[in-house]
Amino acid sequence: MGAFHPLQTFASPQQAMENIPGSTFALEAEEPLLGTLKSMAAALEGQWVELKASDKVLYHAAAVLACNYMVTLTKLAADLWQTFDVPQEKATKALVPLLRGTLHNIETIGIPNCLTGPIARGDIGTINKHLDALQQTAPQLVSTYRELGRQTIPIALAKGRIDELQARKLQAILGQPN
Repeated sequence: MGAFHPLQTFASPQQAMENIPGSTFALEAEEPLLGTLKSMAAALEGQWVELKASDKVLYHAAAVLACNYMVTLTKLAADLWQTFDVPQEKATKALVPLLRGTLHNIETIGIPNCLTGPIARGDIGTINKHLDALQQTAPQLVSTYRELGRQTIPIALAKGRIDELQARKLQAILGQPN
């Protein structure tokens, strides 16, 4: 027995065919099946990683964080645009090039160097303005913004654009996790 799991999203059969080349496949098997699965991944122009059965849950959770929650974050962002009278479809279309640029930077520059934005700059004033505006307009997003900000601080530190003092100030503004 074995497992051959593409780390890819399949919104439709056509998109599956378009998205599969270059994908990574999670493989779980013993030889000789493992060799066959590696060959299958290569035939699909993909990479592969070997997993143990105990790795699969976190592997899948990582995929959910990267893929499914990107959809959720994009929807939340597009919903905010509706507060200044831009329909969700138009907002989403406007955000897609930003997302593509971010993905391109992740791929070509890598994490942490691809990080931009107010946390990467240690821009406390902008973060405070964001929090105030969210509290007034979309208070249900404040905790999400704070948590994502807290998770971004170590990336900004690793990039080297902020120091420990700025990180502590950012942490104080974004609050402690609940």
